[in-house]
Amino acid sequence: MNETDLDKAARFEVEALDLHRRSRSARTLPGSILLRFRALWKEEAARLLRRRA
Repeated sequence: MNETDLDKAARFEVEALDLHRRSRSARTLPGSILLRFRALWKEEAARLLRRRA
């Protein structure tokens, strides 16, 4: 079964929420920044997938 763009966007949004949560509890600033960057990337990817669908 193939994942549709909307399914992938929904998964990315859930992953982004988890990454934001983990970034707030990160022990170091670089770790927090890296997690926040990954979350923002997932959010943007979800936005683009929803626009394409």
